[in-house]
Amino acid sequence: MGSDNETSSREGSSRYADSELKARAAWHYYVEGLTQERISEELGIGRIKVHRILSAAREEGIVQFRIRDSVVECVVLEQKLKERFGLKDVVVTPAPAESRNAPMMIGHAAATYLADHINPDDVVALGWGRTLKFAIDQLPRRSLSRTTVVSLLGGLTRAQPMNPTECAWELAEKIGAECYLLPVPAYADRPDQQAMFMSQRSVQDSIFRAKRANIAVISVGSLSPESPIANYGFIKASELEELEAAGAVGDLLCQFLDANGRVIDHDVNRRACAFPVQELRDVPNVILVSGGREKAASILAVLRGVTVSALITDEEAAKALLAS
Repeated sequence: MGSDNETSSREGSSRYADSELKARAAWHYYVEGLTQERISEELGIGRIKVHRILSAAREEGIVQFRIRDSVVECVVLEQKLKERFGLKDVVVTPAPAESRNAPMMIGHAAATYLADHINPDDVVALGWGRTLKFAIDQLPRRSLSRTTVVSLLGGLTRAQPMNPTECAWELAEKIGAECYLLPVPAYADRPDQQAMFMSQRSVQDSIFRAKRANIAVISVGSLSPESPIANYGFIKASELEELEAAGAVGDLLCQFLDANGRVIDHDVNRRACAFPVQELRDVPNVILVSGGREKAASILAVLRGVTVSALITDEEAAKALLAS
C-alpha cells in the first residue's frame, strides 16, 4: 500500500490555497458546468481530489443555492477597483476556463446582485447585450409591487433572442413590473429619420420615464466584428473602421464612445435611437455588467464618462482595468 505522500503526489498539488481551491472548483462545476475531468486539468489536480473538494465544499456550506465563499484574488480585485474608480459595489467573478463562458458567468453573478438590489417602487432602465440576457435568464422570479422597467434603446426589426425589446419585457415579466419600450428601430437609416422617430409621443413618454429611473442596468460592446451590432447588420464594416479611426473603443446603448467616454461625432451615433449616454449621469444607481479582456477598453470608457455605482465583471477585465 502506498504512503499518504505517494497518494498526494498522484493526485497532484495546486497553486491555490485550500479555501480558494474549493471555491474555484465549486464555481467551475456548479456555475460554469465543467466536468470534473476538465476541472482537474484547469486546477492542476487529480480527478479524485476534485471529487473530494467538491464534497467538502458542500459539507462546509460553501455551496448552497449559490457559491457563498469568495475567491481571495477576486476579493482583492474588487477592493482595488472600488478604490481606483470610486465605485460603491464591485463583483468580480473568477476567469472562466473557456473565454466564451464569460458572459454566462458574469450574468449569473449579475442575477444574484440584481435580485438583492431591485426593490418595490423601483424604476429600472435597461440596456442590452449577451451578458444582460444571461443575467435576466438567471434572475429568480418574484413579484415586486409598483416596479417599472424601461428599455433604453429601440429594438430589432427581425426577431432575435437577444433583442433589446425582449430583454426589457423578460425582466419586467420576471419581477411583475410594468414595461415601457422604445417603439422604434435601434438605428434609423438617416439622422433626420432618427430625429423624427425620437420626437414621437410614445417614444418621448418612455424617455420621460427613463429619466426618472433610480436604477440603470447597462452593458458595453466592443469593436469586434463578432459583436452583436456588427453581427446583426446594424452598421457596415466600413463604418466600424471609420469609428475606430475616429477613436471609438466600443459602444454603450448603440452609441460609440472614445477612450474618455465621449460620444464620437459620427453619423452612426446620430442614427442611434436610444437614451442619450450623457443623461445616464443623472441616474442615481448605474450598474455596469460586462467582462472579458476584450471589453476592458469599453468598460474603462464608461467608467470615465458615466457615474457608475456598481461594476460586475470578471478577473480578466478587472486586471486589465487596473493595469490601464
